Amino acid sequence: PAIRIEPPAAIPSQDTRKRPPEKPVDEADEEEEEQKLREESGLARTGVLFGGLMNDLKRKIPWYWTDFKDALAMQCIASWIFLYFACLSPIITFGGLLAEATGRNMAAMESLVSGFLCGMFYGFFSGQPLTILGSTGPVLVFETIVYDFCATMGWDYLSFRFWIGTWISIILLILVAIDASAL
Repeated sequence: PAIRIEPPAAIPSQDTRKRPPEKPVDEADEEEEEQKLREESGLARTGVLFGGLMNDLKRKIPWYWTDFKDALAMQCIASWIFLYFACLSPIITFGGLLAEATGRNMAAMESLVSGFLCGMFYGFFSGQPLTILGSTGPVLVFETIVYDFCATMGWDYLSFRFWIGTWISIILLILVAIDASAL
């Protein structure tokens, strides 16, 4: 070979490698470190009503303005355009299928409006603006089952669907209020 690596002049002792120093195992220290990590990430119970939400807002407010400012970069605008079409096609497709499954109570136009509203609110307030929201197969199956149930019971589908959404909102509000994400 053209390159020769010379051997070391002195060989270091291998005693430390043969017998590594023993560390005392303190489970209390590991638990304290885990608790610190949970508190830093916002997954610790606060004991205050809506305390987790307030801590989350305090942690994110310093970056909120820069998130909007950075969204005007060319690469982000390209992502906007891509996500527009990535969200639009399933919304229209599943909107047409929902129209058939729900007796035209929910169709493509309602899916477009809900996709717009949910996408805007979720993007502004979630801290994850590039999440794709919209109808999917499981949503279609759920709506079909709910519509068939309402037809069997003789209930108004949209009223029943409204109450499903209302109860989900109430339950989620309670979960946020008691810091359920810290469980």
